[in-house]
Amino acid sequence: MLAVALCAARADAQPADSATIDPKPLAPGVSAPLDSVRAIRGATLSVSLFTYGPSDVFFERFGHAAIAVRDSATGQDIAFNWGMFDFAQPNFLVNFLTGDTKYWMEGYVTSQFNAKYQGDRRTIRQQRLALTPVERSAMFELLQWNAREANKYYRYDYYRQNCATMARDAIDYVLGGRLRPALSVPGSGRTWRGETARLLGSMLPMYAGIEIALGRHADEPLSQWDEEFLPEHMASHYATLVVPDAAGRRSRLVAHDSTLYTADRIPLPSEAPERVPMSALLGLTLAGILAWLADARSRMARVVLTTFVSLWYLVGGVLGTALLLAATVTKHAPYMGANTTLLSLHPLLLVAAVVVPLAFARHRPSRSAVGVSVSIAVLSLCGALVQLVPSLAQTSGVVLATVIPVHVAIAIGTWRLGHHQRHG
Repeated sequence: MLAVALCAARADAQPADSATIDPKPLAPGVSAPLDSVRAIRGATLSVSLFTYGPSDVFFERFGHAAIAVRDSATGQDIAFNWGMFDFAQPNFLVNFLTGDTKYWMEGYVTSQFNAKYQGDRRTIRQQRLALTPVERSAMFELLQWNAREANKYYRYDYYRQNCATMARDAIDYVLGGRLRPALSVPGSGRTWRGETARLLGSMLPMYAGIEIALGRHADEPLSQWDEEFLPEHMASHYATLVVPDAAGRRSRLVAHDSTLYTADRIPLPSEAPERVPMSALLGLTLAGILAWLADARSRMARVVLTTFVSLWYLVGGVLGTALLLAATVTKHAPYMGANTTLLSLHPLLLVAAVVVPLAFARHRPSRSAVGVSVSIAVLSLCGALVQLVPSLAQTSGVVLATVIPVHVAIAIGTWRLGHHQRHG
């Protein structure tokens, strides 16, 4: 499962009081009288995008983003962030597994908020946005409105609705929708799977879960707009981005770009790790051990073989069942659906977890054991063959290279039980 919370924020900084506006503020350009008032209010405001580097905690691996508004007249400086969550909230695990996790937005004193990230040795980058006074005032109104109790909660989404995309959408809103067209261009070939694997590559259990869970839609190249699910890409795009103003004149989005704090940690890799050869070696090694155990005559070898096969099919069946449910009845379907890994990991393995080990334990073949083990092996081979079809292919070589040799070895071992019995 995608057991990762992108852009988690710290909840122990001191919240800042903010007024609320209801209903949702109008975007600039909708009401001339309102914009006249905003022009006066916004004269003393500045709006900055803060992006924060990763930490060593898995749910902080993707960085964080917040928008801060500073009033030079009053000294008020508030960082608004959308990364708030609580592990103790009711049904958190169930909601997380079904894709219905509730996050919320809250404002914090910017200096205290940044101090927490610096204390965690996370790089802090500030980009002051080149907004007009009207846009700056409208941004403050929008953020205050969003921080209200009735408006602050939202359904968290790994890739389309997280701390970074919420900040991006707020900027697009006050720009009257002019940001999205500027970013609706091809990105750098990045994909959701590739970026997630890149950032979690050193955490093997998390990496393996990503490779199993994500379907082929996660391999589609992202536009720059979609790449901004990661704060680092958003900051990189905005550093040089030029957008048209309301009159059509083009100007830079960022007026000033600075790094407030640089973390003394090893930078994350720029590419996802290449683990297919290692996975193939693991799969072939396990297959060889299984073949040796299947031919061994000792009781201990039979016990080890039976235990391994039972656990292999049981774990694979549980993962396959969870994957099938996630791809069909949860809100993870856009990323975990259309997943050819289901040809290798599926509920049929739960049946095999009973009938195949029983055959090995008795050292006697059964039609059901041979049939189910061979069916599982053939399906996994089909999973490799469909990768040759462009419309069905997905980057799941790590899973296939590990699973197929073991499935095939077990099927051969089960079939050979009859051979051993006839020649024993």
